[in-house]
Amino acid sequence: MRVFDPEPICCGVCRREATGLGYAPKGGKPILWLCEEPDCISLGKAVFHMPPKSLTATENLALQDAGADAGAYLERLGKFNMSELSEKEWGNFLFTILNSYGENMRKRVSAGAAPF
Repeated sequence: MRVFDPEPICCGVCRREATGLGYAPKGGKPILWLCEEPDCISLGKAVFHMPPKSLTATENLALQDAGADAGAYLERLGKFNMSELSEKEWGNFLFTILNSYGENMRKRVSAGAAPF
């Protein structure tokens, strides 16, 4: 789901912290805020103009990819009950999901392939 925050909060591509960079067509509103990741900056225009159905499908696929990466992290730990994770392991699990989602969004938008 495209988010047009009134000021920089979340990157419109990877959902990490946005900076003062953004993409907006002529007229300047709304603005799709971006983080400082070079790929997010170069993909801002493409994400801004993606049809909602295509963007949602791409986001869902990137989220599934992130879930698989987080599952692989749990497999490496040999832990499958999340209540058994230490505070550090839980943080690493969440960090894995967040980073993997962003990486996979950038990869899928860059590929420009239809997500269905």
